Amino acid sequence: MTAIPFDEYDAEAYDVEAQQVGAPVDPPDRPATFAELIPRQGQRKPIVPAALRSPDQRSALARWAAGYGLHTIAYHLTRSPKYAVKVLVYAPRGMWRVGSAVVFWAAGGRENLHLMNTAANRDDAQTWQSLEHTRARRAAGRLWGAGLAGGVGGGLVVVCAALGDVPPAGWWAASVGLVLTAAHYGRPADRPILDRVTPGRAYRKLTAETVRAALLATGHGKAPGDFLFPREIMRDGPGYSALVDLPAGVTAGMVVEKREQVAGSPALRLPLDQVWFKPGRHTGQVEMWVADQPLSLTPQPAWPLLKAGRADIFAPLPFGTDERNNPLSGLLMFVSILIGAIPRMGKTFVLRLLMLAAALDPRVEIWAADLKGTGDLRMFQRLARRYFVGDDDDEIESLLASLRELVGEMRRRAKVLRGLPADVCPESKVTPDLAANRSLGLHPIVVGIDECQVMFTHPEHGKEFEALCTDLVKRGPALGIILALATQRPDAKSLPTGISGNAGARLCLKVMGQQENDMVLGTSMYRNGFRATQFALTDKGMALAVGFFDAPTVVRTYYVDAPTAERVVDRAMALRGEAGTLPEPGEERPRVKAYNLLADVRAVWVPGETALWSELVVPRLAELRPDVYGAWDVKTFGAAMKAAGVPTVSIHRKLDDGKGATRYGVKLDALTAALPAEKRPGIGN
Repeated sequence: MTAIPFDEYDAEAYDVEAQQVGAPVDPPDRPATFAELIPRQGQRKPIVPAALRSPDQRSALARWAAGYGLHTIAYHLTRSPKYAVKVLVYAPRGMWRVGSAVVFWAAGGRENLHLMNTAANRDDAQTWQSLEHTRARRAAGRLWGAGLAGGVGGGLVVVCAALGDVPPAGWWAASVGLVLTAAHYGRPADRPILDRVTPGRAYRKLTAETVRAALLATGHGKAPGDFLFPREIMRDGPGYSALVDLPAGVTAGMVVEKREQVAGSPALRLPLDQVWFKPGRHTGQVEMWVADQPLSLTPQPAWPLLKAGRADIFAPLPFGTDERNNPLSGLLMFVSILIGAIPRMGKTFVLRLLMLAAALDPRVEIWAADLKGTGDLRMFQRLARRYFVGDDDDEIESLLASLRELVGEMRRRAKVLRGLPADVCPESKVTPDLAANRSLGLHPIVVGIDECQVMFTHPEHGKEFEALCTDLVKRGPALGIILALATQRPDAKSLPTGISGNAGARLCLKVMGQQENDMVLGTSMYRNGFRATQFALTDKGMALAVGFFDAPTVVRTYYVDAPTAERVVDRAMALRGEAGTLPEPGEERPRVKAYNLLADVRAVWVPGETALWSELVVPRLAELRPDVYGAWDVKTFGAAMKAAGVPTVSIHRKLDDGKGATRYGVKLDALTAALPAEKRPGIGN
């Protein structure tokens, strides 16, 4: 038999290389440069803890500490007689326990007692004698030490008593300390002397083991080692934060969807509003934040503008806090705002809050439309330039006429900006200086419309509402016109894609599905892990905010009820009175007379013609209603006609010189078919 050397069995003696497939594409190995090593150090840890970075967090911590301390003192003072009885019962027992423990220790202790008993039971005399000799030798030294300590202590007491240097309070303090110590050692292990001021914590300290066990409850992972931590678990505000790299093939959105399973897992067993997720730096990373207590039990700071202060529409305005209770402010200027939710989740409260913030800037002109008709925006009636309530035909037609006027105002502003010098308006948008110049008429206009689905689903004017609002959403922000739309039906009909796809800022409260989520927040937001479906029905006022901050953020909006909003409007009116932007008492708000575009086109129609070019119709409309159609051109007319259901088409006609030409216009048969029956010629008109 041939002997095989041992080292041939050793697998480490061989260089194992993977089989190369295809041409080599890996870059050559080279030493790393200093510039490449610097970024690998990772993010630096903050010097100041997260809970102490903001004044609000420091104030909240100080208030909590003071309140908790006073409550603890009062709680124990009321139970002091009960504690005194416990001390009197437990102190003698404790003195006996301490005394016997000292005697046993001085006599050699209990270290080898069980071994001596075992040797005696086995009749092992030699072992027993050896252990006894060890105990006796140990006891000799301990007895001397105990005697010396007792003598020194007793001598000090006698000397202090003889000299009288210790005041009576000192003797009482020492006696009380000895009695309390004795009572502590004399009490049963399961019966503390002091009662608990608060029940046990509603959370556990977050550890890697706890996080892994909770995430395994989602079903996305086979072993705890599948979840990795790129940084240590840290204290972040009133809770713990853990950044987790997920297993291969698992995205942050898949984990966010299982938030309920994570909160209820055996590792946590916490309320749903105590566990929060948000995507990390890539789709395979998620941040898990566990609060000390449920968010519903955490008091929220008051809105900073509730009792004092004025707003600046060109600067970020406070409108909520995050799940850690850090204040959040967002810029309302230069964006169109979209708010969506299922009913009874606080959508109208959020819209009203944003409008209140804008109203505290005296330069801002407020338009309010409450299409639900319950008067939720009635406090703005006193200062709003336009105010609509309900879905009656008169209100709908007046709102439509006002939006047409607003589109005309938008075009006027574009002409004004276009005519300003480059040094005055370098970016071709409204600035604070331009807004303050009243002669230019470029002050910001905030239009808040609640239940906007009433407009877009209107059987007669829905298409035109869609066209007008789409134009305002796209071009209005740069010209100082801010459109804020709120709806409880975020679907394709109630929220046209031209509007949902162009809104710059979005707030999505609780919704029920992926389609509604993406209609409000934007395409693929649900897939990327930003899901308003994670909110519970009790999370009223909680929203996912997109476009206000660098990344999508969970916002707990400030709560301002209707009576409080009335008081805020009082302050807003006072500010406007000082600035001279408040209408005079008794001044009637402008109400635009409603009109029908198709009926007006039919009224200016040339008799005997079956089709007319747009360039012939527009001047006649301007003569009919100069205040409405005076600024219209062919493109405006074409867009309005398309929204009204009669798009312009190519029409070929012969000119006076006999030559033919093709231009866009309107055909009479299409116009007549689209007109209501009572407005057609010969039928009641």
